[in-house]
Formats: sequence, structure tokens, C-alpha cells
Amino acid sequence: MASKTALAAEIPPFVPAERLRASARPRWGEIAIRGFIAACGLFVVVATAAVIMFIARAGVRGIRDVGLGALLSGEIWKPEANVFGGYPLIFGTAISALGAALVGAIPALLAAVWVSELTPKGARSIYRRTMEVAAAVPSVVYGWLALVHLVPQAEWVAHALHGEDVQVSGEGLASSAVLLGIMIAPTVFLLSLDALSRVPGTLREASAALGASSWQTAFRICLPGAGRSLFTAVFFGFARAAGETMAVQMVIGGARRVPANLFSPTTTISTQIVMDMQNATPNTTASNVLFSMSLVLLVLSAGVVLISRVVGRWGSKA
Repeated sequence: MASKTALAAEIPPFVPAERLRASARPRWGEIAIRGFIAACGLFVVVATAAVIMFIARAGVRGIRDVGLGALLSGEIWKPEANVFGGYPLIFGTAISALGAALVGAIPALLAAVWVSELTPKGARSIYRRTMEVAAAVPSVVYGWLALVHLVPQAEWVAHALHGEDVQVSGEGLASSAVLLGIMIAPTVFLLSLDALSRVPGTLREASAALGASSWQTAFRICLPGAGRSLFTAVFFGFARAAGETMAVQMVIGGARRVPANLFSPTTTISTQIVMDMQNATPNTTASNVLFSMSLVLLVLSAGVVLISRVVGRWGSKA
């Protein structure tokens, strides 16, 4: 009672005490909204955990059936003969994603630095809107365009490099890497642009006050200042490239072997899962092994995220 009296004494004269007491009553609408938001958050966490647990359980069964060593290092993937060597799939996934990071993510990061720090403010919104539209284009559209325009050009380059008599084609890791690089570039660009926008403007003003040029401010102040988020953007692009399926399936050739060069048909984990899933009967070795390869892809993506966090923390301390 004493505390209520003291509180009433502190209330400004223009705020009625009845109104203050009314505001302290429970608001059922607010409680319902809070409960709904909490339920949404819980649902996302539980659903994600359930998916991971299901993939892990089925994947472990596949590993038991085939053996971890044979699954990761075997070079023959032949489900019709019950042979599951996943090395060609893992190799194709890693090389195509790494090539995409080199072709698309790094240029996108540098483009974001240029747009954020060296272009007029009016032009930045044009670049951003253009990249937002590019990021929203369905992957199957990218794949179709690459099949029609990129693959013939890649075949011409392949014959120019290896000769007309060598059996090479436009389908393979080269076309896949270029396609994935183009696909992830808008996402990496937008993430990098957001990262650079979070660098305090006072740092740019201080750099300019000390006589630094715009290029010096961009690469010596802004780039290190947003380094952690920029690393995350690049690694996110790598993870997205590793998991892309439909577009890659159109240009990589679908051959279940380790390619002799960048212009030989091969496959990736995600594309091979799509091709084999229709013939895989549930609760069989063929089905379980596909979940095992999904688990490998999940571990690869999670590893990339962890590496980006470690590199980001190291960069922020340096």
C-alpha cells in the first residue's frame, strides 16, 4: 500500500490515477499476440530440429549399410548395382561451389564496395533495386538461359583449350561454376551492401577530415569495418551454391564420375539426389544412402557457416 502511495505521489498531475491503474491491467490482445509470436518462434525451431534429426537418423542408417569410407571415397555411384561411392558427387559439389564463389561472390563483394562508397547516392538505389530483381528470378530461369547461351560458348572454349579431337563439351564444372556465380552474385551483393551501410558515417567523415581519398576510405576504413559481415556474405553465397539443384542439373551433364577436366560432364550431391529419388524405395539402402548424402551436404553447409563465424571473429579482433 505504501508503494502505491509513493507511486501516486510521483504521478504527474495531468495523468489520472485511474488511467494508470487501467494501463496496469492485463491486455488480452497483447498477451495473445505475444503468445502467437512465441509459438511461431518455437515452431520454427522445432521444425528445423525435426528435419535435421530425421535426415541424421536416415543418413546414419545409410552409412551403416554402405560404410562411411566407401560412401565418402568410393568413385563409383551405381544405384542399380547397389554401389554407392559418393566421391564424384562430393567433388562436383565442392568444386562448383568454390568456382561460384570465385566467379560470383568476390566480384559481387567488390561491386558492393564500389556502389556503397564510390558512386553517387542516387545511383545506389538503382543498383540495389536491380540486384533485388535479379535475386528474385527463379533458378530454373537461370538454368534455361545457361543451357541455351552459356553451354555452347563453354563448348567452344573447351575445344579451343583442349583441341577439336578431344572429347569435351560445354556441360561440366566450368558451366556450373559460372552459372552459380551469376546466381549468387545478387544475394552476396545485397548482403555486402547492408554490411557496408552499418559502418558508422563518422568513420568516413573522420577519414575524409584527415585527407584520405574516397578509395582510401573505402578500402582502409569501410572494408575492414564491415569485414565480419562481408565474410559471412561470401560464405553464405558458397553455401547457397553448394545446395543449388535444378539450374545445375541443366548444365553439369549428369555423369556419375569424377571429371577429367572442367569441361567434362559430372554431377553434384543435390542433382544426383533429384535424379535417383524417384527410383529409391523408402526404407531401403538406396533411399537411406540418399539421406546420407543429404547429411553430407548439411554438414558441409554447417561447416561453412561455422568457418565464416570463426573467420569473422578473428577479423574483428585483428
